[in-house]
Amino acid sequence: MRVLLVQSWLGGAEPPVYPIGLACVAAALPGHEVRLFDPNVEGPPDAPYSPLDAILQQWNPDVVGISLRNIDSTNKRVVVFYYQHFQELLEYIAQRTKARILVGGAGFSLFAERIMHENPAIHAGIYLEGEQTTAALLQHLDAPWAVPGVYSRRDGKVCFSGPPAKMDLRDSPDVFRTVANVALYNAVTHGPEPIGVESKRGCALHCIYCPYGFLNGREYRLLPPEDVVSRIETLVSMHGIDRFTFLDSVFNIPKSHAAAICEAIIRRGIRVQWSAWFSEKELDREFAELCLAAGCTTFILSPDGITDGTLQSLGKVQRRRDILNAWRMLSTLARERAGFEVSYNFFKNPPGQTWAGFLHLVWFLFRAKLTLRGRVHFEVNSLRIEPHTRLFDIAAQEGLCDASTDLLRPAYYTQRRTVIIETLWNVLLKLLGK
Repeated sequence: MRVLLVQSWLGGAEPPVYPIGLACVAAALPGHEVRLFDPNVEGPPDAPYSPLDAILQQWNPDVVGISLRNIDSTNKRVVVFYYQHFQELLEYIAQRTKARILVGGAGFSLFAERIMHENPAIHAGIYLEGEQTTAALLQHLDAPWAVPGVYSRRDGKVCFSGPPAKMDLRDSPDVFRTVANVALYNAVTHGPEPIGVESKRGCALHCIYCPYGFLNGREYRLLPPEDVVSRIETLVSMHGIDRFTFLDSVFNIPKSHAAAICEAIIRRGIRVQWSAWFSEKELDREFAELCLAAGCTTFILSPDGITDGTLQSLGKVQRRRDILNAWRMLSTLARERAGFEVSYNFFKNPPGQTWAGFLHLVWFLFRAKLTLRGRVHFEVNSLRIEPHTRLFDIAAQEGLCDASTDLLRPAYYTQRRTVIIETLWNVLLKLLGK
C-alpha cells in the first residue's frame, strides 16, 4: 500500500522542525511503500502545498496521513493558529485525491472529537501514539472502529474505539535509518535545532499546565541508552547532522539514564552538539560537566516561577533554592569555559504570583543577564489553558472558563488579583523588542 505522510504547515512563522512523529510512523510500516512530505522545507513559501499536486497525481497514494503536532505557535506574543493551516491542507488534499485521509499528532489528540466533527474529510483519526495504531489501521481501513485508539465514522456518527496500549520503546526501530529526507533539515540554520531525538516517553511530573502526562503517560518508558546513541550515530554518519535536541520533556529525569547516554556518546567518540530540557532538581556540577563533554551546548530550564509559592502552585518539583543553586553552578561553569548557553522559561502571571515574586523574577533576570550577557536567554510567556490539565480545572474554579469554552482557540490564564503584572510584562517585553 502506498502511504503518503504529510506534516502540517507552520505558516512560515517559526523555523521548521523534523517531523519525528511521522518518521516514527513511517518506520513502523515496513510492509508498505511510505513517503514523507513537509511543506515547511519542501514547498515554496508562497505556495507551500504545490509540490503535492505532482505527488498525488503521479505517485497516487492509497492513504494520506496528516500530522497536526501543534494547534498554535509556542510564541505567545505573536500567536499563529496552526489549526487553520491544517484545515487548508486537509481541503487541498481532499480535493485532489480519493485516497483515505488519516489524521494524528499531539494537537489532534488533544481535540480529537472536535476535529473529527469539524472536518468530515477525515476518514479516521489516530489518538495518542501512532506507530502501532497506524500499522493496524491500514489492515482495517473499511472497519477502523475495530482498531483501538481510533476515531472514525459509523452510521453517520463519530465514534471512538477506546484508548490504545502504550508501546514498548525497546521494540521501536531506528527512525533515522529508515527515513531518507533527514538531511533536508540541515539547511535550517536559524532558530533551535531542527532535529529531535527521543530517549524516553512519558512524564511523571505534575506541572499544572502541561498535557504531556495525558499524551504520553505518567510512567517513564526508557529507550536503552546504547540504542539512543546508535540513533545519534546514524544522524551523524548517514545524514551529516551535527546538532540536535533531545525531545524528552525533561532529559535528566531519571538522571542515571541521561548520564548513561552522555557516557555512551563520549565512549563512542561521537562529535555532535545538542540541547535539552533540564530539571534544576537533578542538575549538579558533575552531571553538567558530563553533558558538556558529551556535546551539550544549551541547558534549557523551565522553572516557570521564582518563588516557592508560585512553584508550588504550578505543581513544580523544584524550589527557589534549586533554581538559584543551578544558576550559580551554571554561571560559574560559563565563566570558566566557553561553548555553551543557558535558556530560561517563565510565565508572566501564573497561579500563586505575587508582587514580591514579580520583583524577585525581574531581579533574577537582570543579574543573570549582567553576568552572562549574550550567553543567557529568557522567554516570559503567557500561560495557555490546555484541556486535560489541572490548569483548566483551576481556571474553571476561578470563573475564567467552563465546559463550553473553546480551548481549540488559544485561551490564556492570568491570575486576577495580580493581572497588572501581565500588563507590566507586556510593556517590558515590548521595550526589549520581544
